[in-house]
Amino acid sequence: MVIFMTDEITIENITPAIAEELCRKITADLPEYFGFPEVNEHYAIGVRSRINVAAKIKANYVGLISFEYQYPGNANIYWMAVLRSFQQKSIGKMLAEAAFEHAKLKGANTITVETLAPFESDENYLKTYKFYEYMGFAPLFNLKPDGYEWNMVYMSKVLDTSRSKTAN
Repeated sequence: MVIFMTDEITIENITPAIAEELCRKITADLPEYFGFPEVNEHYAIGVRSRINVAAKIKANYVGLISFEYQYPGNANIYWMAVLRSFQQKSIGKMLAEAAFEHAKLKGANTITVETLAPFESDENYLKTYKFYEYMGFAPLFNLKPDGYEWNMVYMSKVLDTSRSKTAN
């Protein structure tokens, strides 16, 4: 189902199989972000059980956001990325906004995401952190999951439920 469309970009819901294939394609294109094959495999399989929205240009999928509802009133971004050659074209912003709208329609008041903490000084993940900050997310707390050598940051955004684009 098409969610949003411009002259060039279509944002649409996709099937679990397409999401898995797209997740694998994007992780292969961005090894500086996704350098651990076992983690990539975990996410590729994981998107199959989440809600998936993709960006498409002509007949090619170029970006993916995968999210879920683990707790009442909250959506959580599980995985998100855009192919390298399509970055800096507002595709990530469009995908995030589609997730925000979906979350509002499902009654969520907040949306969360976990990423590498900025003090880890990884220039790629600093871009990711800045993107989420730009999209209105604020850090809640740092955490270090079992088995991780890096610190993560858990971020949250309060959704403006007073005006939904699809509510009219």
